[in-house]
Amino acid sequence: MRRGTTDRVLLAILVIGLIGAGYAAAGVGSGGGKTKIATIRPTGVGLPRIGMQGTVGAGDLPAELARYHDSGRYESDLDKVGDRAAAYLRRRVVRIHERTVRRCAERRPKPCERPKLAMVLDIDETSLSNYEHLADNGFGDATAALATSLFAADAPAVDATLELFDDARDLRVSVFFITGRPDLPIVRAPTEANLAAAGYSGWRELVLKPSDAHGTVPYKSGARAEIEDDGYRILLNVGDQDSDLKGGHADKAYKLPNPFYFIAD
Repeated sequence: MRRGTTDRVLLAILVIGLIGAGYAAAGVGSGGGKTKIATIRPTGVGLPRIGMQGTVGAGDLPAELARYHDSGRYESDLDKVGDRAAAYLRRRVVRIHERTVRRCAERRPKPCERPKLAMVLDIDETSLSNYEHLADNGFGDATAALATSLFAADAPAVDATLELFDDARDLRVSVFFITGRPDLPIVRAPTEANLAAAGYSGWRELVLKPSDAHGTVPYKSGARAEIEDDGYRILLNVGDQDSDLKGGHADKAYKLPNPFYFIAD
């Protein structure tokens, strides 16, 4: 298949799961099934205050979006959420370790199984930043920008998330990526290459969205349920969309700000 044809096929697939040129401002303390979602609202620079489910045309706000990014406020907001998520993860791991040590001491000399701990990360605008491609497109067609970025496999890491990833690895927490990118070989290969180039090394599994999945929330919550079925306890789930985080199957969720596009479900 020629490159141009491949691009068009992928664009058609991606458009099913994305609303191009959408915008959603983050809210505070939204519920997500049995998982509490913690987040912040993008700060300053003239971005409108709208609900977590609302959208406006991001293509109508190119100057505001560029200013939010270039001023350093976007990175600062990402760092705030990332720092809180990292602090939470450390506290939870320490407490679970302490309980496990006590429990195992009481069971001696019987064998004592250690808990399998996990963290789940989304990819686009959570682990990898597609900002340059979004900006080149004038924030007017997020679907096309994301497809271009996927094929280029050149998206840099979201620094706050990479630091959280490294913290999790240091704490011996297994990391799973669950993404809305479609489950195709032409998608998996560049995604894995981009993650590696961006500094993500030693993750447990990359889960891509099957063609027969119905809706982002059922797909992602179902994927987390399968991780739990494998014996893991998911301490933390991190994404940039409500649909990354709803549906439970995680102790806590953190939502990163993403004013550039909005995914409905």
